[in-house]
Amino acid sequence: MVNPVLDTLFLPLASGQMNWPEGKTLFMNAQACAGLDGFNPAQLTAVQWFKPYAEILINQGFTVDVAAGSPDGSSGGSGDDSAPEKGVYAAAFVLGTKSRIETEIYLARAVSLLAEGAMLIVAAGNKEGAGRLKKMLVDLGFEGVAESVKNKARVCWAAKNNVNDAVLRAWLAQDGVREIAGGFVSRPGIYGWEKIDKGSELLAAHLPRDLKGNGADFGCGYGYLGRAVLETNRKAKSLDSIDADARALAVCAQNLAGFDVKKQERWLDLAAPRTGLENCYDWIVMNPPFHEGKKTDSDIGVAFIKNAYAALRRKGALYMVANNQLPYERVLTEMFWETQLIAQGGGFKAFRAVK
Repeated sequence: MVNPVLDTLFLPLASGQMNWPEGKTLFMNAQACAGLDGFNPAQLTAVQWFKPYAEILINQGFTVDVAAGSPDGSSGGSGDDSAPEKGVYAAAFVLGTKSRIETEIYLARAVSLLAEGAMLIVAAGNKEGAGRLKKMLVDLGFEGVAESVKNKARVCWAAKNNVNDAVLRAWLAQDGVREIAGGFVSRPGIYGWEKIDKGSELLAAHLPRDLKGNGADFGCGYGYLGRAVLETNRKAKSLDSIDADARALAVCAQNLAGFDVKKQERWLDLAAPRTGLENCYDWIVMNPPFHEGKKTDSDIGVAFIKNAYAALRRKGALYMVANNQLPYERVLTEMFWETQLIAQGGGFKAFRAVK
């Protein structure tokens, strides 16, 4: 389902309120939508860290960059990770999120890459901070900000001129990797980036200490569960850290760097029907997501379970945690040879399931 805010983002073009960009165009937090139909794929650089969205854009012929405007130019995933020159874009579209910090980062990245006089266009849903967008542009030094509303969302646009460098630098500085609780590093934008998830904490406390062979952390995030495994299972041979967010993979690699086992980070959509991971692992740990964007959907976790089953070797074990109310216990029992509840508390259940 296409996010209706995307129609609002491209409303200035569709309504004729803004001229069509002539030259290179940037799209931060890009997603496929009807508004892209008028663009030559060679004209547009789409910045997207989330694998499912990026894959659709790539299949449509667009260049997907997971590093544009990044302070260190690092990507953490696949795709075109060459950092573009500053000031080369004739227009930049930004799809905001409910995280104020993340939207500020997107805007700052876009502004730093825009040529002087180029247009900046930003939209967000009413429940995702639409009301603060105009003030954000004004804070960045933009003048004559235009705005329009549609689809319970707001779009604002203006030309780059006399940017407030102090605000721009401050917003860009928010995008750095930083230390968080537990001795980890993380960065804004990653789901749950600034905390230790209570469900993951429960599972980590009840993981075995005799795991051997090759394993994986499905939906690894910044690497909390992966580190918990490697700290207590010295006979583990390898660990694949897998996530749909390329930013998560980059910080996960840093958090696991001190462990002397074979490690790799894989940018994959674990909710897809097939992942190419069949019969790869002796064990898997995971705390599967149950949302995509604004959508809450237990089917995502079910897809994780199905892919975990396919990825495990015979007699391989899945260790997972989920909210009590989610219907995963039934799915595990139906699919796996043996399912065991190994811990419960704080609104979460942790399971061991053997293939």
